[in-house]
Amino acid sequence: MPIEVLFGSLEERILRYLLETYPVTTAQLARDLKIAKPRLDRAVKGLSLRGVVELEELPDTTFVRLLRQDFSFLGYKESQRRRVKSSRGHREEAKDVEGPMFG
Repeated sequence: MPIEVLFGSLEERILRYLLETYPVTTAQLARDLKIAKPRLDRAVKGLSLRGVVELEELPDTTFVRLLRQDFSFLGYKESQRRRVKSSRGHREEAKDVEGPMFG
């Protein structure tokens, strides 16, 4: 059964990077994805607990190894989201209002 990952999430970015690059350290992963190291460590630890990746800790660095490759990315892509129409330049003309506030 494939692992479901939300499209556009941090997990999705990490997994796509790991599918392309091997071997990779946590420091290299944080630098290339432009993520703070503590945030990356939490996300990678969560993936490790789910059995998706394995952390290989050496005295001076930690390597991340992908254990599974059966992912299902769920959610909407940017191109599938509905665009919000803007009404720039189409202002209604002011109505003539009588009263003490409107002079």
